[in-house]
Amino acid sequence: MAKRGQRSTATSRKRRASRQQQITLPAIDALHDLPAFDDLRLDEAQRSAFDEFLATAENADEMALGFVVRLDRGYPLVVTATDAFRAEHSVSFAKQNAEKDDGLLPAVGDCVAVRRAPGHDMGVIERVLPRRTVFERWRGRSRGERQVLAANVDTILVVQPLGAGELLLGRVARSLVLARDCGLTPVVVLTKADRAADDELSAEVDRVRRLVGDDVRVIVTSSATGAGVEEVRACVPPLSCAMILGESGAGKSTLLNALLGHEALATGEVREKDDAGRHTTVSRVMVRLPDAGVIADVPGLRSLPLVGHERGLAKAFPEIAAAARECRFNDCTHTHEPGCAVLDGNLGGAFSDERLSCYLALAAEMRESARTLDPDVVL
Repeated sequence: MAKRGQRSTATSRKRRASRQQQITLPAIDALHDLPAFDDLRLDEAQRSAFDEFLATAENADEMALGFVVRLDRGYPLVVTATDAFRAEHSVSFAKQNAEKDDGLLPAVGDCVAVRRAPGHDMGVIERVLPRRTVFERWRGRSRGERQVLAANVDTILVVQPLGAGELLLGRVARSLVLARDCGLTPVVVLTKADRAADDELSAEVDRVRRLVGDDVRVIVTSSATGAGVEEVRACVPPLSCAMILGESGAGKSTLLNALLGHEALATGEVREKDDAGRHTTVSRVMVRLPDAGVIADVPGLRSLPLVGHERGLAKAFPEIAAAARECRFNDCTHTHEPGCAVLDGNLGGAFSDERLSCYLALAAEMRESARTLDPDVVL
């Protein structure tokens, strides 16, 4: 029987091997697609926070500003003005976050203070600097936990595929609510246009436009023909960052490859019976577009629950939210009540059936979610 010391040594050896395997994971299929430090926007609040931290930090000469450009099963990949390397969290940083219980761990797109000792392959993330914006979703639990998908993003590209039956307008609507609640600009990108017949394409695009209204851009694309690709690129100007959001099989990676001009990201087949796809993106990674800005690609998301996003709902459907304030009853559900200004507005053509239907469904979902929350949770 092995002695305790021998078992401990063997365990330590396995941990070191696992750690080494994580460290040496490739940064991206094509390293030159990674954004450089100068491709990402550093704002004044981040610069000031770094200078304040530097003034009291030990080993200040080893500190640098960096951006997290990849998250996977290994350590975060960070780019600085001079290099790109893997980094782990400092002990004090991890302890501080555990005590605060605020979950402020680095997300892809985060600007960080990172320390790298001379001669070391890895760095140490000491601080996450102020986020300009953050895109997050509810984790589906009652204690108010949220998952940060990307930080310092400007635009959300909401991707939905054509040619597989009716588009999921509800999915588009909840993506718009999340984007608006996070202060981001949504753009709806309809992919695989080459798979849809002309009459189907026209009908689906009209449905989407009636849902999103005049303030949201809708772009029809086909990676097979190149249609719409340059229009998407124009939505991501230099020094800006977009995040691509959609389910597996929606054509996100194929669209990104078209924007990059080569096959940098893996793509997968979809099942013919339901057009569902497998996860081909398994990490959160940022890529630099030629003559444009940066896009953050994340794994396909099966669900986008809405909890506490009433502000985003009002911003995504402002004319319906304004009408709701004129209803006779404060708790009006806008379905049957007398004196409902929302129903009157719909009958008068103030907003489309598609917008009203999605608004009502999402509002009802949020009311139900609020009833299941732990009463101590503050949204």
